Amino acid sequence: MEWLQLIKSWGFTQQSETHNNVVYSNQLQKALLKQFVAEFSSSWKSEFSLHLDEEPILSLPSEGVLVTNTLDLCNEIIVVKIEIKKSRMISPTLLSDFNIHIFSHVDLLIRNLSSLSFTKLEQCIFKKISQPAYIIIYDQPEFSSSVINGFIAIGDIKILNTSFEDYEKKFKLIRNKIKERNENIRWNREISLLPPDVYYFNDGASNELSEFLNRIAGQMCVTFTALNTEYSDEEQGYSSTFSGLKQTRFQLVMPDVCEKEHIDKLYSLYEWAYSEKTSDKVGLIQNIINLHIKEENNPTLEPLFNNIFEIFEMVKENYRVYIQKSVKSYLDERKQVEDFIRTTSNEISKQISGITDIVTKNLFGLLATAITAVIGFNKPENQAYIPWILYVYSFFSISLAIYFTTLANANKKAIVEVYNKRIIDYKKIFLEDRIDQITGNSVQQQIMIFKRYLHWTIWPSITISLIACLIGLKFHGVFKWLYNECPLIIEKVINFFT
Repeated sequence: MEWLQLIKSWGFTQQSETHNNVVYSNQLQKALLKQFVAEFSSSWKSEFSLHLDEEPILSLPSEGVLVTNTLDLCNEIIVVKIEIKKSRMISPTLLSDFNIHIFSHVDLLIRNLSSLSFTKLEQCIFKKISQPAYIIIYDQPEFSSSVINGFIAIGDIKILNTSFEDYEKKFKLIRNKIKERNENIRWNREISLLPPDVYYFNDGASNELSEFLNRIAGQMCVTFTALNTEYSDEEQGYSSTFSGLKQTRFQLVMPDVCEKEHIDKLYSLYEWAYSEKTSDKVGLIQNIINLHIKEENNPTLEPLFNNIFEIFEMVKENYRVYIQKSVKSYLDERKQVEDFIRTTSNEISKQISGITDIVTKNLFGLLATAITAVIGFNKPENQAYIPWILYVYSFFSISLAIYFTTLANANKKAIVEVYNKRIIDYKKIFLEDRIDQITGNSVQQQIMIFKRYLHWTIWPSITISLIACLIGLKFHGVFKWLYNECPLIIEKVINFFT
């Protein structure tokens, strides 16, 4: 950063800093001020504020013509302050697309973040809730090596050259964890909308800020596995309760000595709990912590971190026992699923058979009607009844087709709704890919066959009935009457409009 090296070469030091602005100050001889302002303007290439002694603030370069007049009012040795907006260091496009935070030193940022609740912390870092964050520490050499976890990138100004891979997909996945959290954990206030994943850094490289965020992730892992979490305005902090044979309560205060490996193990426990069957796993974690931690009220998380390795192994071992005892129940549930699929498939097959029966009866009815018409046609006294026979056949044939088609379709819809609801329930017991293997595609195939039969049978049946009706109209002489009357009707219409 050329401008930073320039002001340091002129002897400027940082005087103050906020989230948006930073001020550098020094004492310069009046004769050198214009040279410094020219060099800094050329290097900074954007707007900045210039403070000269106690004179009014100048906004440069737009008010550059006022520098000479202001100098006349100053002492020979001038207290010079340069105030710059940190957002001017990067392009507006990046500012609109990502969450970007810029600080000269990390101390101020950590001080600001350490007093925030989880809710305010994520509002500060992730103002755009589904966009990753760049945190730039531009004046500390140790931040020249970047650290990134998929949601937050930490480093100097060059970190902006680092891109986030599939961050939209990652934010979508962590929203599922929040949904699981809301179903299994009670949280009274200051609820986080993001899980520990966004603050956890597992890469080998680290710095002061990534270590701070890892401690935040460790605290959040506790809240995501506890029975309930409460926030106290008075203490400005959280407490989490684990329930089992007794209730074990922890204030979410990190111990003075907290190794990275302890946080890693706690995060592994959280990640395992939210991988699948979250409700069962969280309940098991709570019971094991209750058995392993003797004190019911703990002012810090130190007892939990000291025992996290033993707790992790006990949880995994007890879960294996739980799975073994559930094998018989699993097989019984699987058989119920298979029976349910078979029953559903048969029910849809019955609806297909019902439609086929109606069409078959309609065809036999047509045959009987045709034979009656042929026999009656040879007797002059019966010919007047033939059209009415065809009308009656057509009416009942179409009415039956529409009625039974609507009934079969409604039955099929009801069967499919019950099927879908039951499958959703079974997915809570079986893994999603496993339930797909058990159910197969027999029901879907029957639904497709039903739709094909619906179109291939009903519509031809209705068409044949309409043809029979048209034949009846022909016997009645309707077409001949229309042929003779149409010219007269057309002529009357023309005369009416003219």
